Order: sequence, then structure tokens, then C-alpha cells
Amino acid sequence: MERKDGTKVTKTTVKVWRPLVAKLEARMNEACLRRDLYLARLLACEVQHLDAEVAMANSQAAYDHVFARLESLDRKAMSLALPPELVEQINDVCKRKRIVRDAFFNRLFLLLAASPKQLDAILFPDYDGDWKRDVWREYGNDSTTVDLGVLPLASVTDPFWAIREAFLFDHTASELIDWTDPESGSLVKVRGMEQGNVTLPYNVYAGYLNQKAGNSDLIGLNCYVPDWLVPEHSTSQKPDDELDAIFKQL
Repeated sequence: MERKDGTKVTKTTVKVWRPLVAKLEARMNEACLRRDLYLARLLACEVQHLDAEVAMANSQAAYDHVFARLESLDRKAMSLALPPELVEQINDVCKRKRIVRDAFFNRLFLLLAASPKQLDAILFPDYDGDWKRDVWREYGNDSTTVDLGVLPLASVTDPFWAIREAFLFDHTASELIDWTDPESGSLVKVRGMEQGNVTLPYNVYAGYLNQKAGNSDLIGLNCYVPDWLVPEHSTSQKPDDELDAIFKQL
């Protein structure tokens, strides 16, 4: 099928967490945006960030965990008309990185629909200070420029750039270490954790979300989950196993 401008598009269906559907539509209407046209432009940018920020693939156990948590949410089917090559690109990245595709869409829609206060709680619960003020100061108090990043729907190209800049101010950025991904053999930047566990740097798509939202949580909206955060996975039991071994020696 084709849009009026001659652009070829194909229908793809995603199942969206029901509370997000109404909020997203309302915000699109407020901004006078044509949903599918806007999302096509946005996704062309964000799928590249997804590939870069999720620098190594999830394990199958992590994929299954996110899939199960997403399935537990009350979702509504949403049909999107997107360029076929964009759909292929999204599917390719999600397949290579073992990302639940609908988790990516739901996470993106959450960030678009959230209020500034909600974004603070979701992405910057432990930020030391005011991330918006820090980015504002970094860019010479240019409020117009910063607003385009703080209010994602105000910008089409890289709408989360201010959020990404704020992550660079996080103190954990100075704690990154080089680590060889055992699956791909490539060198990636990770944060070293206690007990030898590692995780990717906190960013838009690799940051782990587990906040409560009513009777649900946001675990099903994660694009990357290290194995040590997967319940009942062998690495998640490592600290307890080491403690058990210590107590047996007493």
C-alpha cells in the first residue's frame, strides 16, 4: 500500500499496554501530529539508538522473562503503517539482540506519553540534582534547544537527545570498564557490579525498569536485562550461593 505522497508502507501490529494507548493518542492530538507518519520518522532514528545502546544481546532466559512480563499486561492491538524497510530493520535489530519487539515499542510509547515528572521517576530516580537544569547549563541556558529534548513530541529527529545528554552526567559514566562479550567476542563498555556481575551503561534502552505502576510493573518494557536480574537464572542465585557456602564453614 502507499501513502498519498507515494511512500510505500506496510501494516504491522503491535500490542500496546492499554493505559499508554489513550495517553499517546491524546499527546499526538495535542501536538497536531499524524501518528504513523511521525512514528515512521521517529523509529528511523530510534532503532539506530536501540542497536547501539543495547550493545550486546540478551540471553534467551532474559528474553523469555521480559516476554512473560509483557504478556501479563493488559494490552491492545495497534496497527501501524510503516515503510517495509523500517519494519525489517526493527525486526533485524530485535532478532540479533534478542529484544522483545513489542517491549521496544511499549518502552518508546511510554517515554513519549509520560509527563516530565513521570520521566524523572522512570529514568532518573537516583539522579543527583536536576538533570534538566544540568543539560540547560551545558547548552548555555538555551531553553528552546533544551525544551526540544525535555518534551520528546516537540522534536522528530533524536527527540530524546537531552535525556541522553543527562545520562552522560551520571557519575556511573566514570565507572565504565571494557568487557568482552562472551557471545559475540566484541569489546563493550559495561558497569562493573558486585559479585562480578556486569550490566550495560544506563541509557534510554538499556536502563533496567522495574517501577510499579498500579497492580503492574514496567519489567515487560525492558529492552535489555542482565542475567543476574532474571529470577531463578543461575547467575541471579550467585550471591546467595556464595553466602550459603560461607555459612556452611561456620
